[in-house]
Amino acid sequence: MNRYLILILLSLFLVSCKKETKKEPVEIKNKIEVVEKKSVQENNPEIPIREFSDPINLTEIKNLEFLTTTSGVVPHSELESLCKQNEEGFYGFYHLINKNKKYWMMGLLTVYVTDKPESWKFNSKNETLSMLELKTDDIKVWDSISIGISQSKLLDFIGTSFHYKKGSTLYAELGEYKSSFTMSKDTVSGIKIVKSCKEKSR
Repeated sequence: MNRYLILILLSLFLVSCKKETKKEPVEIKNKIEVVEKKSVQENNPEIPIREFSDPINLTEIKNLEFLTTTSGVVPHSELESLCKQNEEGFYGFYHLINKNKKYWMMGLLTVYVTDKPESWKFNSKNETLSMLELKTDDIKVWDSISIGISQSKLLDFIGTSFHYKKGSTLYAELGEYKSSFTMSKDTVSGIKIVKSCKEKSR
């Protein structure tokens, strides 16, 4: 009898101790930290933000004593990388030649002209720079950069402007112009400057 009573009491005790565990739902939220971006100048007030004007003055280039040129209209097939500003103009080019150095080819200047092609002249005032390629140190861009300058001096000039190097070419966005500088043993050996455009010309 006592044994039977003990079993009953033990069973009741076990039932009373057994409770259903209720799990509370856990809400997981992704925490996204928003970081306010500050300009280089705000973070480093001692570093000035350089502003870039046009790399050359067309009138001054044309007045160089040693300069002679040949010119022509850029073929339609070569307009892909150039910016057409309106429907009225066209692209012309000048081969830049140094007549004092056995007529060495210094580079190529491409301009956007709002004159009519048949009335376009060397002294036209209706030209804007579209592209400039230089192979010699006879002409400087931004009054200080030319063939032969060291990479370190070029980087000092570029400053905080967006730039990167791929292979032997250093690319930079300087004001309204995209520039590429070919490097040879840490020295600039070629310069190409193209005016940026929102839409392609064709």
